[in-house]
Amino acid sequence: MILILSVLLALTPPPGIIHHGEEILSAEEMILMLEEASVVFVGEKHDDSLAHQWELFIWMNMASSNRVLALEMFETDVQEMLADYLSGNLSLEEFLEESRPWGNYIEDYHPLVEHAVENGYGVIAANVPRRYAAAVARNSWEGLENIEGGDVFLSTNVDSTNEFYRERFMATMEAISSQMQRMPMDPSNMYRAQLLKDAVMASSIAGQNCIFICGSFHSDERSGIPDQLESGVTYLTVKIVGEDEPWNTEQADFVIVR
Repeated sequence: MILILSVLLALTPPPGIIHHGEEILSAEEMILMLEEASVVFVGEKHDDSLAHQWELFIWMNMASSNRVLALEMFETDVQEMLADYLSGNLSLEEFLEESRPWGNYIEDYHPLVEHAVENGYGVIAANVPRRYAAAVARNSWEGLENIEGGDVFLSTNVDSTNEFYRERFMATMEAISSQMQRMPMDPSNMYRAQLLKDAVMASSIAGQNCIFICGSFHSDERSGIPDQLESGVTYLTVKIVGEDEPWNTEQADFVIVR
C-alpha cells in the first residue's frame, strides 16, 4: 500500500510497532487512514503509560474544530461542569472536586483535556453514571425503575445481538470468578450493565466526529461500543497492547505493540 498524502505530525511518535492486518505502518500512515473515519476508538489498559502516550499523540494529530474528544473516564452527568471547565468558567480544583475523576486522571488524561482547553476543542463526558450501571448489575433492567433518573436510561436503545461479544464478556467473568469464592452478582446482569455502558457511550457521540478513549474491551474485535453506533457511522479501532498482553491483528484495525 502506498499513501501519496503526507501529514506533519504534532509530536514524535511514541515507541511501538503499528500493525494493520499483515502490514506494518508508520505513525504518519496510520493517522492518514484514521482521518477517513468519523469515529476513532483508542482502546487502552487503564494503567498502561504507553497507551496514554499514544492517545495524546493521536488526539494532538487529529483534534480539530470538527473532531472532539470523547472519554469513558467521565460520566454524562458531569458534562455541564466539563463544559464550564473547558470555557474557563470553572477552575481545575473546582472541576476535580465535583466531577469524580479517576485516580490517574491528572497524570494520564488531563493532558488530553488541556489540549482541548488550549485550542477550543470539545470534550464529551461519555460514560453512563456508575449508579445506573450498578443498579442494572444488581437487579437487571428493572433496577433502573427503582432509582431516580433511571427512566432516562430505560429508553436507551441497546443492541444485544452480538453473541461473540457476550461470549467474550462471560469468559472474562468466568476467569475472574475462578479467582474468587463466588461472583458477587449475576454475570448476566453484569453483562446487561456492560451493554448499557456501551449504548450510553455510543449515544453520547451521536452526530459527532471524535477520538474516543476507552478501555480496550469496549472496542476490541470492533465490538462493544461499535455495536451500539447509529447505522452508517464510519469508525476505526486502535488497540495499544499492554505489556505481556497477548495480541493478534484481528483485535483492532490498528494494533500497536511495544
